[in-house]
Amino acid sequence: MLAAVEAASSSIRLEVYIFRVSPIGETVREALLRARQRGVRVQVLVDALGSITLPERFWDSLIAAGGQFRWFNPIKFKRLGFRDHRKVLILDERSAFIGGFNVAPEYQGDGITKGWHDVGLRVPEPVARELAASFDLMFGLADYRHRRLARYRRAVLARISQTEAGQLLTNAPGRGPHVIKSALLRDIHASASIDIISGYFLPPRQLRRGMILAARRGRRVRLILAGKSDVRLSQFASRHLYASLLRG
Repeated sequence: MLAAVEAASSSIRLEVYIFRVSPIGETVREALLRARQRGVRVQVLVDALGSITLPERFWDSLIAAGGQFRWFNPIKFKRLGFRDHRKVLILDERSAFIGGFNVAPEYQGDGITKGWHDVGLRVPEPVARELAASFDLMFGLADYRHRRLARYRRAVLARISQTEAGQLLTNAPGRGPHVIKSALLRDIHASASIDIISGYFLPPRQLRRGMILAARRGRRVRLILAGKSDVRLSQFASRHLYASLLRG
C-alpha cells in the first residue's frame, strides 16, 4: 500500500475506521504528505468513534499542504451507532486496496503471538472507479448534517455495482434495504461452493439457513472464523451457532 501511495500521480482516497498515532500511522501520514507535495489530490476519511484517540492536529501538516481530512460522523450520543467501518485505499481511480485491516500497530501482528491477522485484497481499475465514487459520497456525507437528503444518499450508497472485474457491494449507515445480505443470499443459493472468511460472524437466520441447506445438498461450505477477538461478546454469540452449522 505504501509503495502504491508513493507511485500515485493524480489522486489518493483513504477511508479507515481505526487510525492510531503510532510509527505506522506516522509512516502512512508522511507518505500521504509527500504525495500531496508532488501535486496529488489527497483525501482522508476517518471514523470519529473508531479513532477517538486520534487528535485532529495529527493531520495539520497534510491540511497545510492542501490535503483534505474529515471525521466521519463527529460524535453525538443520538447518532453514536452510525459508523464507517470501511477500510479502503484508492489510487488514481485505477487500483484500490480493501480488507479488514486498519492503520494501527496491532494490524502488523500475525494474529497468534500478537495483534490481528486480517485479509486484504488489491482490486483492479473497474472496481477502483466504483469505490472512488462511493468514497466521494461518504466524504460528502461525513458530517451527517444532510438530514433531508440522508435517505436519498443512503439509497445511492446501498447498491450493487456490476463491473467486468466482478460485483462490488456497497452499504452505509441508515435505513433502507440491506443489499449486501440480499446479494449474499442469492449467491449462497446459486453457488456450488461457498468459502467465507470473517472476523465477526453473526449472520442473520436467512443466511445461516442458506448455508446449511447448501451443505445438506452436497455443496461445499467452508468457514474461517476468528480464534481470538477484540469483541468477546460477539465471539461467544458466534460460537453458539457452530453446533447447528456443523450438524448441517
